Amino acid sequence: MLSVSPNLRRWASFAALAPLFVLWAVLGRPAALAGEVPNGEGLLWRIQVADAAPSYLLGTIHITDARVLNLPAPVRAAFDGAQSATFEILMTPQVGALMGQAMVITSGPKLDAMLGSEAFARTAEAGRRHGLETAQLRHLKPWALASILSIPESEMARKRAGSLPLDQVLQAEAARQGKALHALETAAEQIALFNDMPEADQIAMLSAAVEQDATLEAMFEEMTRQYLARDTGGIYARVQAQREERPELMEAFLRRLNDERNVIMAERMAVRLSEGGAFIAVGALHLPGEKGLVSLLTQQGYSIERVY
Repeated sequence: MLSVSPNLRRWASFAALAPLFVLWAVLGRPAALAGEVPNGEGLLWRIQVADAAPSYLLGTIHITDARVLNLPAPVRAAFDGAQSATFEILMTPQVGALMGQAMVITSGPKLDAMLGSEAFARTAEAGRRHGLETAQLRHLKPWALASILSIPESEMARKRAGSLPLDQVLQAEAARQGKALHALETAAEQIALFNDMPEADQIAMLSAAVEQDATLEAMFEEMTRQYLARDTGGIYARVQAQREERPELMEAFLRRLNDERNVIMAERMAVRLSEGGAFIAVGALHLPGEKGLVSLLTQQGYSIERVY
């Protein structure tokens, strides 16, 4: 069986933090204009509950780019003033190890048998560009390899140099400041998001990742620029556009990886909001849209105002 190497743990940390971010990378295509996506502008939202101190909801992007890590003044003020910090998941070495183990095929056909010789050869070629040996690939689940192939070399180079993605930087800083730390999801739940996908969907996800490999850096730069422009509606619209191109696959992915999780996240953050003084950070794609967190929280009676 393939051992859970430090490299695999490094890749696992990306997968754990960014299921929908990975989905955008492997299935993205040039999208129509964002249009009137509800709550499609802004990254930081103030949430007021009765007499409690205000709380803040931040949309993040799970990358290490210095432009993203340099927090704007309103975000820094909201973060520093918070009593607690809540994230999608609390990343620890144990979580990285669990994710790494979940990425490995432990029984049944190996990846080359799942894909067939021709598709596996194309996949192996893409894997070599990411520093993966063909022998390693055989032992990786399709969703796991799709996650790895969705990470551009610029990201992995920063990771190898010790940089952390935004969510983990915020988690480390919150711990340093002595804030109470909370998670909206467990490691097991995040693993199940991918692990429980039908094999055919996993293979489709991997095939798309291989197809997008040559344009990955450009796609990530585009997404980063949209994020820095606080254009969450544009990012959301790009993902939504795939409903038309790959309706059956995308309906299942978006329902599972975004819509259903938004409902659960809104429910679980309620206790933090009632306490007040909370800083909650989740992937930016969870914020906009009719089924996004801002809409859901508004429907539940919270007073929400865009800050930045």
